[in-house]
Amino acid sequence: MKESSHLVEKLKSLSLRKVKQRVDEIQKEYDKEHDKIITYSKNVTISLSNYCKNQCSYCFYNHRVPKSPDNENIILISNSILDSLIIEAKKFDCKEALIMSGEAPDSFQIVRDELKKRGFKSYIDFLNEISNILLDNRLLPHTNIGIINYNDLKKLKHVNASMGLMLESTCKKLSMQGGVHEFSPGKLPEKRIEFIENAGKLRIPFTTGLLLGIGEAETDRIKDLFLIYELHKKYGHIQEIILQNFIEKQNIQYHPINPISIKEILKTIGIAKIIVENEIEIQIPPNLLKGHEKEAIWMGLSDFGGISPITFDYINPNHSWPKIDYLAKICKKEGYELKERLPIYDKFIKKDGFSSEKIRSVINNII
Repeated sequence: MKESSHLVEKLKSLSLRKVKQRVDEIQKEYDKEHDKIITYSKNVTISLSNYCKNQCSYCFYNHRVPKSPDNENIILISNSILDSLIIEAKKFDCKEALIMSGEAPDSFQIVRDELKKRGFKSYIDFLNEISNILLDNRLLPHTNIGIINYNDLKKLKHVNASMGLMLESTCKKLSMQGGVHEFSPGKLPEKRIEFIENAGKLRIPFTTGLLLGIGEAETDRIKDLFLIYELHKKYGHIQEIILQNFIEKQNIQYHPINPISIKEILKTIGIAKIIVENEIEIQIPPNLLKGHEKEAIWMGLSDFGGISPITFDYINPNHSWPKIDYLAKICKKEGYELKERLPIYDKFIKKDGFSSEKIRSVINNII
């Protein structure tokens, strides 16, 4: 732990220029034996329910936040909306279906009543059926619905190409009085870590990451990046680390006095690259860093994540997805090829135990 603390302080003390120099060295060595590629996934977002037991003060997605007429609350997604999204996804040749919802929506009576009305014993049973429908339509599910127990996670593995849960931050003050997670029991760091470990034990290709600018310090970010890397070294299951910067929105409680700067975001990208090198992909939501994509590539960005030609970003609805051609031109100018990927990376498809027979069957029909 003493050595780890020393490394944290050493990385914190580096200037942005010094971080970039180290990233350049890592990338130059890697590029000698690998193609220069930056990836993305063409997806459709399936928002099942925005009822959530957590009340994060920065969240716009939660059902408690006032919505506009065209962005109403969802108790449970209707069959007709699901069908129309699948039709559109196939039309645009999407490969990934990002399944999202609030955490434990069935903790609300209104959601339990709707599940019972539709003949489901639990929310997980409902999600399992949705996943099977998507697979039958050659769409690979990637589920991110907050914390669920080990047995439910095991059940969903068979019908999901990959899954995810943002670590966000292990900064303890965020869960204390006045912190952004004060009323969010599912955001306690120990619970998030346990979930990520359970995914590792089950050999689930996994996405996690940090939410930047919610009251954490730079030291917290660096410690959390080391934590994620240690979990990956133990289980070998983390595909990508998302570094998502907080964006101001209307009708939310959290408005930071000192918003995170682009310099801080870029330095965090670079430090992530230094820590994990090329073992884990570094993902940045391109709709949140528009105009700074080039700098993000310089600092170690290797993936732009899910980009949808159909659905908007439910977390940041005022920030539209960039066009693929726009990103491809930037990548080309920096010497990279922008390439579409599946929600499960190639190296995990080839690893034993990381995908079910049903998932492999769909993959074989797609590629």
